[in-house]
Amino acid sequence: MAAELAESDGLEPLGDEMQFRLLADHAPVMIWRSDLSMGCDFFNRPWLDFTGRPLEQELGHGWVEGVHPEDRDRCLRTYTEAFAARREFSMDYRLRRHDGAWRWLLDKGRPLEVNGQFAGYLGSCIDYTEARQALEDHRKALEERETLLAELHHRVKNNAQATTSFLSLQASRASDPAVAAALRGAAMRVMLATLVQDRMFRVPPDAGVDLGPELESTARTALEVTGRPGIELELHLDDRLTLPVSQATPLALIVNELVVNAARHAFPGGRPGRISLTLRRAGPGLGEVVVVDDGIGLPAEHPRNTPQGCLGLHLIPRLARQAHASLKLDGSQGVRATLRFACR
Repeated sequence: MAAELAESDGLEPLGDEMQFRLLADHAPVMIWRSDLSMGCDFFNRPWLDFTGRPLEQELGHGWVEGVHPEDRDRCLRTYTEAFAARREFSMDYRLRRHDGAWRWLLDKGRPLEVNGQFAGYLGSCIDYTEARQALEDHRKALEERETLLAELHHRVKNNAQATTSFLSLQASRASDPAVAAALRGAAMRVMLATLVQDRMFRVPPDAGVDLGPELESTARTALEVTGRPGIELELHLDDRLTLPVSQATPLALIVNELVVNAARHAFPGGRPGRISLTLRRAGPGLGEVVVVDDGIGLPAEHPRNTPQGCLGLHLIPRLARQAHASLKLDGSQGVRATLRFACR
């Protein structure tokens, strides 16, 4: 292109090296070139403007003088190893600017071939100091957030354990059997909800929750904690669904409540029974959780979704709203709860 422009202006065509230097000097990045000795034989104008040093001082290994002492060994080691292996490399280091400020450069180099023969390296650099500082600030903010969340989780967990202990103690002292049962039920709910929250807290910030294993663990733990023998748990986890923690948590708490309610109320007199948990895709972008028991169902006089005297089933519609899920609850023949929600 430079040669064509020269010809169109009536000037003699530029040689390949002159074309290269002309284009490099007008590039929007800092460019360097090294020969077979590993020393640099060219720096473009943006590099020289950045360092404020003449070309003669930068040639060979003179440019290393401008690298920050703490980065120099690492920088040279990366360059030397890449040169020996004839492979591309990328590294960052601090280089002294003409005003004395240390600036972070992102330097990328690749082998240069001339007529099919290795002839050295060609590299380019950009000043990414502000971007690097922004990333560092973001990393520190995330670390502070994780520290605060861990402290908050620790305190909430301790408070929940204290609440469970207090409720259990009050239940043991209650003279009214109905009050004692209610207190024990409340203590069990607090403990199970704490277990769900504890598992959710351990999910990495950028990861989702694999809903199938989480709901299975929730259902099995709930059934085990109720201590109710003779109840079989059936699992039909047909599809893998991954949801964010904010959506998976209320869904797990709903399954927890449904299993606890079924174990405590659906099979009076110690009769055996079955609870079924199903997870599947109900359609494109639509997930479905179904919990069914073959117990006595809900009393007919209690309106659907608001059964009197059953705290867990009062909580479920609220939890469904938190999960952005639709809820259908049928208590005519056993209890069948169907939740549908958006998913990927």
